[in-house]
Amino acid sequence: MRGDTLEQLYTRYYRQALLYALSLCGGNAAVAEDLVQEAFCRALLSLPDQVGSFPGWLMRVLRNLSIDQLRRGRWMSEAEAPEQASGTTPESLLQREETRALYRAIGRLRQEDRELLTLFYFARLPLREIAGVLGVGEGGIRMRLHRARIRLRTIMEEDGYEL
Repeated sequence: MRGDTLEQLYTRYYRQALLYALSLCGGNAAVAEDLVQEAFCRALLSLPDQVGSFPGWLMRVLRNLSIDQLRRGRWMSEAEAPEQASGTTPESLLQREETRALYRAIGRLRQEDRELLTLFYFARLPLREIAGVLGVGEGGIRMRLHRARIRLRTIMEEDGYEL
């Protein structure tokens, strides 16, 4: 791949990847940024010939990398995280108040729901790609998504928003 193509992929998918990484690592921006950087490198270097879509592949690599990091005990606690020089927060990535409210509400859900809903709403992956990322059948994803959206709707309504 040419350098400009790599830059276009990075520019196009960075925001979605970072939001997903934040959902995987409990909102630790420093860890999330490191995960995204590493995931882009690995995704581009290991891109199979028959990949369905780059964003689906990137999210799968990102998820696997986060699982590997977690198994190795490499998550930093909030106290150990370096000062955030870039100022990257979910709020800085999301322009509209409703979108920020949605992200905050998703953050209040359990990990499995956060991951699924972040892929659906923010990475905008189709159900078949979410199924591939999470290693679950598409029917299972459909059911989990339905249940997670019910829980999310309850939180959003408590906060005065409609979903």
